[in-house]
Amino acid sequence: MTYRLWWTVGYVCTSEKEFLAAKHRLLPAPYEMLDDALRRARQVGQAGGVAWLIEGDDRTRLNRAAIEKTIEKRGSELAVEPAGRSSERPFDHRA
Repeated sequence: MTYRLWWTVGYVCTSEKEFLAAKHRLLPAPYEMLDDALRRARQVGQAGGVAWLIEGDDRTRLNRAAIEKTIEKRGSELAVEPAGRSSERPFDHRA
């Protein structure tokens, strides 16, 4: 299973409309587990960025509001990196 996270930092996109217009130019960060994508989305938010969308091969689709709501609800369990998983995270080339 693959989950793709689209996120931006800075002033690349300041609204949902701008994100949708720029989505085709942005490279999503792929993750094997939804929790990994949510964990990264949480980190992006803490760094001042915006996690716009998570899409999964299983038809999962979380927009910005759903991502923020999920992180708010599950923040404490997403704050900790599972043992043995840190080296498995794909390298994010957009940083």
